Amino acid sequence: MSEALISALRPLLPKGLALAACDPAAEATGLWPIETAAIARAVPARRREFAAGRRAARAAMAILGLPPTAIAMAPDRAPLWPQGVTGTISHSARACLALVGLTEHWAGLGLDLEPALPLPEDILTTICTPTERAALAQDHSGLLSRRLFCAKEATYKAQYAQSRRLLSFDDLEITFDGSHRFSAQLQIACPPFARATRFAGHSLQAGDMLAALVTLPRL
Repeated sequence: MSEALISALRPLLPKGLALAACDPAAEATGLWPIETAAIARAVPARRREFAAGRRAARAAMAILGLPPTAIAMAPDRAPLWPQGVTGTISHSARACLALVGLTEHWAGLGLDLEPALPLPEDILTTICTPTERAALAQDHSGLLSRRLFCAKEATYKAQYAQSRRLLSFDDLEITFDGSHRFSAQLQIACPPFARATRFAGHSLQAGDMLAALVTLPRL
């Protein structure tokens, strides 16, 4: 599954970004001491996911010619990237991907992976704005709800590198253009981003997985 996701995402990546994958079901190896300490009390599945994410991140950094280093975990659980590096890690039960770039070129990166399954009906009012719920009524694929969720998660990750603010799901409104592209509009001010700021992203399906990608160039 990782190979299919990599193949689908790579043509969408701007120059200067590196993408790598690792198996989240593999043994939790390759961790640096500070990383091991961060998940000392985690359950085995979480340890495997975390280790796969760190291995994928170091593999992506190596593609950019960067040396291997520890990627600690901040109190908010976000990765603490080394000086000059920004990135995003996402994993599912079957795939783990890391996307990395240099901060001189990229202000934030967001990548999310989700199963290609509809969201449970009982959480749609929490996840979706009224406009998005109206769009769901016209959806014949059954997957729009999950695509909306995936797009919001990717956007949250990308903007968080700058705002350090956790957004609510209704703080963003997603509009798809009928192809692989979407626009995510802020419904609130989230400094340094003004209210009504729009983030551009890509949404795709690879087999039974959905992915969403948001890249914020350094202005």
